[in-house]
Amino acid sequence: MKGISRTTIRSLLAIMLILSLPFAVSAQTPNRTSATIQLMVYVPPVLQLSLDFAQNGVANVVGYLGSNSSGFKNSFELKPYAVFNLGAARLVSNLTSSYSIVVQSMNGGKLKNQSSGSEISYDLLIGGMTAVRSGDSFRLVTAMKTARNGTDLPVSIALGSIPASASYGFYSDSLLFNVMAN
Repeated sequence: MKGISRTTIRSLLAIMLILSLPFAVSAQTPNRTSATIQLMVYVPPVLQLSLDFAQNGVANVVGYLGSNSSGFKNSFELKPYAVFNLGAARLVSNLTSSYSIVVQSMNGGKLKNQSSGSEISYDLLIGGMTAVRSGDSFRLVTAMKTARNGTDLPVSIALGSIPASASYGFYSDSLLFNVMAN
């Protein structure tokens, strides 16, 4: 057996063992006993959120009032009662309990003109549902279990009326997206 490798020997032993199993089963006596085997598998909890419109969970939102002369690439025109789609958040969850999608706003849920200080309030929609504003963050509580590869939830900003005092120019906010078990 000097020229035979260990892998070959193991393979031969495994084949012999597999081939001998039918004979061992048929050689049982009529006084057979049965056994119950219980298999338990631990599936770890999974709760993930990723965005197709932002890196590392941080989204910069830029809108403009008036003309877009400097041409921010992903900016949108601010119009009263308009809804602007930012993209999709892919949610993956196998939790049976509730959890929250929490979005921290740098400007407390307002688009802010950095030049004049004017502010325009907005609502945040996640999966078509309005996230509840609390201080400087938005929160959406859910207990939705998703498919293994996740579910895409559209993320949008909905404007109300635009104050008459709002000055022309660019308005922005930075949003930090997180998901956490309750």
